[in-house]
Amino acid sequence: MLVYSFKILDGEEIFIKSGIIIYMFDTLKWINTFNKLKIKNKGLFYHGTTYFEKDNIKKLKEIIFCWRDLFSEATENFEIKVLLSQNKKGYYIKNYNKKEVIESLEKLIDLCNSARNENKVIKCTKITIKLDNLK
Repeated sequence: MLVYSFKILDGEEIFIKSGIIIYMFDTLKWINTFNKLKIKNKGLFYHGTTYFEKDNIKKLKEIIFCWRDLFSEATENFEIKVLLSQNKKGYYIKNYNKKEVIESLEKLIDLCNSARNENKVIKCTKITIKLDNLK
């Protein structure tokens, strides 16, 4: 399963299903980020690793908080259209469980709080994992 890994460097890691992150992708562009070469970006690098630091972790948390509240209005099981690729050439329909989505977003909010309290950087990478590894 394709997921986004959010991790405090040398610390805790959480996973969010890629379809959820892709659904939120445009709003994440409101956050200043950078990659491992310190190249600046707005939002997630579609290919490669993205880093969040300081006030941008606060902004990430605020955006995720709003998405958590929005998803709390969904039915118990819901579907969303997810882009097939970055160039917006097509969509596929993906089903999600409201409880699982909200729990994963709450874990990301907690991760942001921990990173800010410890003055740490959050690293985000798109990876493939086995279903039994999903936290």
